[in-house]
Amino acid sequence: MQTLLRKIVVTASLLLLAPLSFATTWTAGSSHQGKVTVPIEGGPVITWQCNGKSCSLTGPWGNDLSLDSCQNLVMRVGKVSYYKNSAGKVWNADSDELAECNQVAR
Repeated sequence: MQTLLRKIVVTASLLLLAPLSFATTWTAGSSHQGKVTVPIEGGPVITWQCNGKSCSLTGPWGNDLSLDSCQNLVMRVGKVSYYKNSAGKVWNADSDELAECNQVAR
């Protein structure tokens, strides 16, 4: 009986933690349409999906906003109107970080 109860507790714990898959979604305001492939500093090449209103990307790369990643996107799509993620980090039109990101626009 204890073994069955332990299995139930472990299974329930895994099901509760499943939504916390350690994936974060980043979104950038852009009128670009299509896929955009960019490198991540010290990491893989990633693909943003852009729909004409925003570009988005989901992955396991932490919860911060990276100036390098933002600039790599901006070099390919032009200036972005915001840069944020599902962890609650936001660079908006008034932020110094977004202004620095947009400095590399084509």
